[in-house]
Amino acid sequence: MTSLTLALLIAAPAADPAVQQTSKPVGATRDAEKELLEGHKKAKPRLPLPPADANNPLARVNNGAFRAYYLPPDLRDSGFSRDPDPAMTLDNTFKVKLFWITSRANNCYYCLGHQEYKLLGAGVSDDDIAALDGDWLAATPKERAAFAFTKKLTHAPHLVTAADVDELKKHYTAAQVAEILVTVAGYNSTNRWTDGLNIPGEDDGARFKKEGAKADFSTFKTPTSDKYAKQETRVAPVKLVARPPLEARDKVEALWKEKRAAVLPLADAKAVAEVWTDGAAPNWVALLANFPKSTKGRIAGLKAATEKGALSAKLKAQVAWVAARQDRAWYALAAAHGRLLKAGVSENEIWKLDGDRKHLTEAEQAALAVAETLTAAPWQVTDAMVERCRKSFRDAEVAELVYHTCNAAFFDRVTETARLPLDK
Repeated sequence: MTSLTLALLIAAPAADPAVQQTSKPVGATRDAEKELLEGHKKAKPRLPLPPADANNPLARVNNGAFRAYYLPPDLRDSGFSRDPDPAMTLDNTFKVKLFWITSRANNCYYCLGHQEYKLLGAGVSDDDIAALDGDWLAATPKERAAFAFTKKLTHAPHLVTAADVDELKKHYTAAQVAEILVTVAGYNSTNRWTDGLNIPGEDDGARFKKEGAKADFSTFKTPTSDKYAKQETRVAPVKLVARPPLEARDKVEALWKEKRAAVLPLADAKAVAEVWTDGAAPNWVALLANFPKSTKGRIAGLKAATEKGALSAKLKAQVAWVAARQDRAWYALAAAHGRLLKAGVSENEIWKLDGDRKHLTEAEQAALAVAETLTAAPWQVTDAMVERCRKSFRDAEVAELVYHTCNAAFFDRVTETARLPLDK
């Protein structure tokens, strides 16, 4: 284990980094976290709660209900397939643990609650769930490596390097590293949807309860052992260093000219053909095509997002640009640059997006303020920020704005961690 990994595992938060303000409290201890999860069942969403729809399978949970009601059909079901993918070999409960860590790192109550129930349903004890909050010394070395990578990819994708990928490769095959990457990036996307809209938790977790499970699924406020009742989080965003100032234009353009080689495998032509039929596939498709069954919907959704929906091509590309700038995702930024040019935005106008944006319309300023905050620190999004957008956009358009930012969170992390070469 490297000294960097060990530091990520056990070091207490630094005493003097910038404090990240949050629009909702961070449960610093296990008991405080449970209290917040239970209270979130009565949360007021930032868009009106959709009416019940028993005929729509997506609407069986609040997350899906919001997607089904507010997003157009081409966009609403673009996540991973729920059917097993033979190319994915990692244990599902292990990946739920990564989802728990991601959700805790993003202070996303809704998703964290779901993962609590899933882990309990899989037979994971309350103590073992509590240990995910930073007490990782009892985990195996390969688990610790994945936990540390998940935390870093979530909090600081702009700092992830090829060395982080190499660290994972000490414990996992290259295909498994790619599986961890696309999985955790997907979790970051989901967090930004449920938390950006402040979707309330369901009344109880009965839907997650499996036959023979002894845990209480009616409430999160279950007893915590003395060992973990007062343990302070080392995962949630209590104190973090803010993203650095944006680099100058000439530095970014120089980065685009550098020759890059992917640090994760790209799928062969046969696998790519299963998920892409629209001419030569870009490199991001070749990466996701390593898992053709599980990511086919994701690929279709990302493509549809650039072509369909109520928002203009210009605004969607602006969102992609702002997100990629915050994440230092150079492949994604180059793609956004091309989309902006195609939408009729000049070079100078593109780079002005890095400034105060006062030259933009009020609607664009409001939308990009939400996109930028949701990208870098989703816990900082406030009701007022979303309400500002609702003055210029219909509610379905606000939901679509959040959706496009969620896509960027996934796309940025996957393409930059893999160090994808820019498409020709």
